[in-house]
Amino acid sequence: MAKCPKCGKKLTILNVSQFCPACGVNMRFYNFEENFMREAKYAELSNAVIHVKIKRLKAALIGSKLAILRLIAVLFPIAGLLAPAANLSLSLPFRSVDTSISGLGIYSMFSDGTLDFIMNMKSSGLIGDPVNALFNAIAGYALIAVFAVLVLLLSVLCFISYKNMQKIICVFDCLGIVACAVDFMLIRYLVSACGVSPVISASFSFGLAVEALMFAINFAVNMALVIVGIPVEYGEGMLERAEIYKDYKKGRVNLDELPQPVVETEETRKIDEEILKEEENLKKKMQEKEAESE
Repeated sequence: MAKCPKCGKKLTILNVSQFCPACGVNMRFYNFEENFMREAKYAELSNAVIHVKIKRLKAALIGSKLAILRLIAVLFPIAGLLAPAANLSLSLPFRSVDTSISGLGIYSMFSDGTLDFIMNMKSSGLIGDPVNALFNAIAGYALIAVFAVLVLLLSVLCFISYKNMQKIICVFDCLGIVACAVDFMLIRYLVSACGVSPVISASFSFGLAVEALMFAINFAVNMALVIVGIPVEYGEGMLERAEIYKDYKKGRVNLDELPQPVVETEETRKIDEEILKEEENLKKKMQEKEAESE
């Protein structure tokens, strides 16, 4: 239930007038100047927070040549998934499949049902070892794809922490390179296991070397950003206002105790000077009118 801002009397649904029925104060304009100044201070601080976030977003994405280069390099691990890590030939009942362990190859095996068939054959006692090796090699390659996607997502969301996100991306780049090395060993075992299998044959290809190189390039770009840093240019007083806003939200600062403007800058000083000039011109006009009337 609403209350009178001056005397605190509770108002009912019947009290439709802007005047308090108890003390008679105009509730709409009570403390208007104080409320106006409070809103002006809050707007100054909140706009500074938005300004800082936009500047950091812009800097993280296109704030320097290295940041722009990162937006290009982040696509390299995804593009590297197109290169085949191994070539496969499957002689399945009623059909033969020639494919590869790659992004497109795994998608093709998934869409035409070959992958489901391989998983069903995984427990076979006759050709279980080659199928298990194939399943492990595909799983290892899928892990590489996961790291490539994570690197892409983290690079797109780098503005969340423009100082530390590069370090996190470097970690995932390293994990991607390690995953490439692990999958190399799994494919090596697959090629060996398929040597005696009439159903599955496999051979090495260049995809893992390409993918590891793509991760390494992206790692180098992000490590350069870690070393050089990302320059962010803020407007005058914006960082100070943003810090005051944080203190206000935590209850350590009272808006009524802050000056207006909260932080004085060259822009606010020019505005104050223009206001003083207008006041002086108004006084001169008033004096001239008084002189004419006399």
